[in-house]
Amino acid sequence: MFSLRRTCGLQKEQGHWCWCSLLEPTERPELFVMESAINVLVSKFKVYAGSEGSSDTLSRDEFYKLVKAELSNFVTDSADPAVVDQLMRSLDKNNDGELNFLEFWQLIGHLASKHGGFSQ
Repeated sequence: MFSLRRTCGLQKEQGHWCWCSLLEPTERPELFVMESAINVLVSKFKVYAGSEGSSDTLSRDEFYKLVKAELSNFVTDSADPAVVDQLMRSLDKNNDGELNFLEFWQLIGHLASKHGGFSQ
């Protein structure tokens, strides 16, 4: 059994509106499939982001390693550094040479949309 505590439904973080759960368990029950998928994506981002420099961002080399090892079936020519560099530049909205999680998430959304056959 777990107890629930009330948290906000919509909050503003770093200038962006985001949803958080209305009721959050204080003890974790078994995760649902979609929650597990999100957990894997966040965990993998942290593993690669934590290998050098800031643990909150992916450097060029970290992004290359992640794409090559984890997304090679979804990213065409993922072993080609020039292709991955171009992909990174297209995602790096603030042009700081690194990808934060939200910039990385844009790639995941695009790949999922393409994989699911949704219109772009």
